[in-house]
Order: sequence, then C-alpha cells, then structure tokens
Amino acid sequence: MKNIVIDTCVFIHIIRDTITGKKCLDQIEKYDTTANVIISVVTKAELESFIAQNNWGKPKIEKLNKILEAITYIDISNADQLLLDSYIEIDSFSKRKTKDKNGNLLKGSAKKMGKNDLWIAATAYSLDIPLITTDSDFDHLNETLMEVIKIV
Repeated sequence: MKNIVIDTCVFIHIIRDTITGKKCLDQIEKYDTTANVIISVVTKAELESFIAQNNWGKPKIEKLNKILEAITYIDISNADQLLLDSYIEIDSFSKRKTKDKNGNLLKGSAKKMGKNDLWIAATAYSLDIPLITTDSDFDHLNETLMEVIKIV
C-alpha cells in the first residue's frame, strides 16, 4: 500500500462530483487501489471553512465525513523537526533563497505560496510521497523538490 497526500481542492471536486473529481478518484486508484491517504490538519481546517462559507447541505457534509474517516492526519501543532525543516526548505526554495552546496542560488522562478499550501506541501515532502492537486500552487515544486500529480 502506497501513501499519498491530497490537496484540499481535490476533496471539493470529489464531493461536488465534478468531472475533475472523477479524474482525481481515477488517478488515486491508478496510483494505488489501496492508497493510504494522508492530509495535513490544515486541509481539514480548509474544508471545514469551505463548508461554512458555502452552506453545504447535509448530504455533501456526510459524504465528506465518510471520506475523512479513513484518512491519516498530520498535525502541525506539534510538528517534528523533519516537518519543520520541510516547510523551511519549500518556503526558501519558493522564494529563490535556496543555495546549492557551492553557495549558488538554485535556478527556478520565485513563487509566492500561501502558508496553508506550504504546510500541505511540507507534509508530502517530509514523508517523501506524492501530492495530488487540481491547482497550480505546487507546479514549481514538481520534479524539483517533490512529485506533484496535477489533475486538470
């Protein structure tokens, strides 16, 4: 069984039963039919906020809760050093402040990341597992620091 981190937007597409949501489910199954889904507690908070802001009805909330029952959460409130180091490295890399062993800045474009996205990426990076998303917030990390599976 393989592990995978899933971004907040993926859950929203799945619960809304969109074409993108169906593609996400197919990709997760293609990755591993018994994949262990891991999320940052930040994703859980984003989902709760999204529900409150968009007045989701009982059927969507129940569908989401059923999915979330089988998920492993990584809590950032008592993060270990590996998770903290991962956050620092991704934040530094995203701001083009990361240097190679010779002291030269690594190439790549600067990308401002939201703090929640940094924690989500750090979760995947610290565990050395892929992140599935539907947005472009993590594109600059793909094939540089980590594997990002983007569903469009």
